[in-house]
Amino acid sequence: MPFIFFFLLLLTLLFVSDRFDQILSQFSQAMTQAITTSHPLCNLLRELLECLCNSKSQNKQLTEIAYGWCSVICENYSTLRHAEDLLLLSLETGFRCSDVRGRWIQAKLIHTEHHQKMANIVFRSGDSEAIADLLHAWTSHSNFHGPHPQLKICAEYLTGLHHIHPSSPRLQSHTIDAIRLIGHQRFGQVGVEEVISLLNDLQVCAKYLDVGWLSLLLDAIHSSENIQYLSLSNWEFLVELAAYWSDELEAQAYNPQIMISLQDAQEWDKLKCWVSVMWLVWPPGCGQTTEEDLENVMLSLFHQQPGALQKLEEQMEQWNKIWYWFKIPELFKQTCKQVREKAAQQATL
Repeated sequence: MPFIFFFLLLLTLLFVSDRFDQILSQFSQAMTQAITTSHPLCNLLRELLECLCNSKSQNKQLTEIAYGWCSVICENYSTLRHAEDLLLLSLETGFRCSDVRGRWIQAKLIHTEHHQKMANIVFRSGDSEAIADLLHAWTSHSNFHGPHPQLKICAEYLTGLHHIHPSSPRLQSHTIDAIRLIGHQRFGQVGVEEVISLLNDLQVCAKYLDVGWLSLLLDAIHSSENIQYLSLSNWEFLVELAAYWSDELEAQAYNPQIMISLQDAQEWDKLKCWVSVMWLVWPPGCGQTTEEDLENVMLSLFHQQPGALQKLEEQMEQWNKIWYWFKIPELFKQTCKQVREKAAQQATL
C-alpha cells in the first residue's frame, strides 16, 4: 500500500513535469515488458492503472499509449492475471476523460490485430462505461485516421445492448455514432427485430439528422413483419429525417404493405407519420403512389383522428419556413381539401 501512495505522488509530479512525454514513454515500456514477460511487477499493474484513472488527467500521448496497452493485454490475455480489469482500465485511462461531444481526437491510434478479442472481452463485461470507451476509440477520427475499419464487428454486440439497459449518456451517444457509421446493410444481416429493439431503447432524436439514419430506419421498416413495434418516437424521427433530406433522397422502393399493417394494427399515430413520409418520399407522380392512394389513406386517418390532417398541414408549413430548401408537394394542399370535402359528404349520409 505505501507503494501506491508513492505512485500517486509520482503521478502528481509527472503531470506537471516538462518531461511528461519522456517519463510516460519510459513507464509504458516498463509496463509492456511486465505484461509480456509475466514479471512480478505485473501483479501491481491493476493498482497502477487505477491510480492513472483516478488522476483524471488526459493527454494525447497517454491516450495513444493506453490504447497500445490494450493490444498487449489482448495478446497475452490467457496468461495475464487480472487481464479483463487491466484491459478495461487501459481503455478508461485513454478515453474516459476525453471530450465526448464529438468524434474528433488529437491522438494517433494505431489499430492492432486484436480487434475481435478486444470486442469480445469488453462487451462480455457488461460494463456500460467500458463499452462506451471502446466505441469512443473506434468511432473517433483525427488527422491520422478515420473511424476504425473493423467497427462493423460491433454490430452484433450492439443489438444486444438492450439486455444491459444502459443508463450511460456516453454509451448512448457513442452507440448512436457507431450505428450510423456501421450502416444499415450490416445491421440488416444481424437481424431487423434486434435492431428495432435497440433503436427503441436509444430514443434517437432530431439532433442526429444524418441521412444514414434515414436509410437505416427505412430499411428496418421495409424488412420487418412487425414494424408496428418500432416506437412512435422513431417514426416521428423518420418523418424529420425524410423532410430534412427530401431533396437528397435517391429512389426508394415503396412497400404498400406497411400502410396496411399499420391500419390493421390500428396504429393511427404511426400511420400519420407514415403518411408524411409517403408525401415526402413517394408523392404522386413518382411512379410508386397515386393521388388516390394518398387520399384514401388520409381519409381513413381523418375518420380516426380528425385533427391529424391539420397537424400534417402545420408540420409541412413549419418545415417550409425553417428549411429554405424544403418544398411542400404541389398536390398536398389540394388532396387535403379533397379529403375534408369527402369526409363532410360521408358525414351527411
